[in-house]
Amino acid sequence: MGLMIEKIGSVTAINTDAFSYNMAVFDNFDGSMTFFLDQKNGVIYCFDSNDSTTSTIFDMNTSDIPAGLTLDWSLGSSGQTYKVKSMTQGMADDQVIVVFTSSTLPTGWTKADATLPAPGTYGQYMCGPDNTVWIPDIYRPGVIPDCFANGGGVPTFTGYDVFYKFNIVDGKLANPDPFFVHESAVLVGHLGSGIITLDDGRVLWSTGDCTVFGLDGHYAPQLNFETCGKILLLDPTSKGEYRVVAKGVRNSQQMRIFTKDKTLNSESPKSKSLKTKVPKSKAPKSDKRKLKKEKNKKDSTSMEYLAFMDIGGVTAEEVNAVSIDEILGSEIVNFGWGRNIHDGKAREGTFYVNPGNGGVLGIEPSCAANAPIGEHGYIQPWIQFGRTATDFYYAISSLAIPTAGNDKLKLLWSEFNTGQIMGTDEIFVDGAPPVTGYKIKIHNADAAGAYLENGLNDLVKEELGDVGYTSRGDPRLFHFPDGHAGVFIERTGIFYKLTEMAI
Repeated sequence: MGLMIEKIGSVTAINTDAFSYNMAVFDNFDGSMTFFLDQKNGVIYCFDSNDSTTSTIFDMNTSDIPAGLTLDWSLGSSGQTYKVKSMTQGMADDQVIVVFTSSTLPTGWTKADATLPAPGTYGQYMCGPDNTVWIPDIYRPGVIPDCFANGGGVPTFTGYDVFYKFNIVDGKLANPDPFFVHESAVLVGHLGSGIITLDDGRVLWSTGDCTVFGLDGHYAPQLNFETCGKILLLDPTSKGEYRVVAKGVRNSQQMRIFTKDKTLNSESPKSKSLKTKVPKSKAPKSDKRKLKKEKNKKDSTSMEYLAFMDIGGVTAEEVNAVSIDEILGSEIVNFGWGRNIHDGKAREGTFYVNPGNGGVLGIEPSCAANAPIGEHGYIQPWIQFGRTATDFYYAISSLAIPTAGNDKLKLLWSEFNTGQIMGTDEIFVDGAPPVTGYKIKIHNADAAGAYLENGLNDLVKEELGDVGYTSRGDPRLFHFPDGHAGVFIERTGIFYKLTEMAI
């Protein structure tokens, strides 16, 4: 199995030097639109598959900024600078939801609806063993210590992820209507941004674990009353309403809903997740929501699942999956990240990990031991991968579950540093062990099918020429409206279509 890649279009890449950019693509929309976000510079581009045109629908430098928001803040670390952070389908065809990160609260709010852990609750030593420093609050570290592998000297602050409903009118965002505010740690760490709209109009949101790299997540991701390390269920029709539906999620930046034949599912009883009961959510309130649900209603022989990528520490990069029925149930499902107060263990994929050392990159938190396959109380990954002496992996960067242009491949995922795409021909089965993945060879349709020896990084050199010491481009897989997989290269702003080929 291989992939043929074909250039489709581009958006403006303002920053093209290595590690100077932060862009993403969001594809969970009805109709023909795909949205590309320059998260660092606060720009939203729209690509229309019907006529292959690209337009700018928001630019923080020229567009009206919603009342109360302050977007002209700086962090000093491009990869964690989110002026426009995320985007998903609204409750009507012409409505979208946009998430901004602001240094101030929006008009009408005096405090966030969901907050970080209380100040001073979680402290930890970092940078050890030779340069150990004490950070009294891992969610409010102040200026990042110089001993950090990345981000030393960067001043951090507490910001706000603010959720708005917008209409798209004459190709621009219009009629801003805020409905939820989540307190956010703006730092060199794991800030989430995975988002998707359900058939009934409610929204799933991944918060990230809200703290710096090198740690095991501490306790908050496993505590039901904290919002860090969680997936939240939001109701755009009820301001401020949310509930935790999943915990133990480190840093998911992408979600996708897929369907599967019920007859292909077989769950092992011992792998069922241990779930914590929470109050039932309120019933739907909107007629529009009901109409949307009817429009997207699936037949009785299939089930809907949520898939999401989760960026790991150093032990396991993951794609996880769970049925929509389960994640919307009355109990919180658990994916393992963070230290559990009941057994004292922290999990990453099918492994236990040590407490870690904040600010240490590439080796912390180290692997402690194997966890049992099908461990009671936890949902284990659909796929996971780690690092070897020859694969210079940094982290998983995206996923795709194509429904067109594929034959055998059921799931694709990409890696930030190497530009590799990997895949599997095995479907997700509840309770099964992680499936086998393969490195996928990529061939360039725009160069007579030439093999890309260095994966997608070869395309960075093709577009930018001499790029210095690294051709890393940060690939982001996505889905075109027709179901084909695509890939967006952050560094160049170019996006491509992927089609499976026999080799």
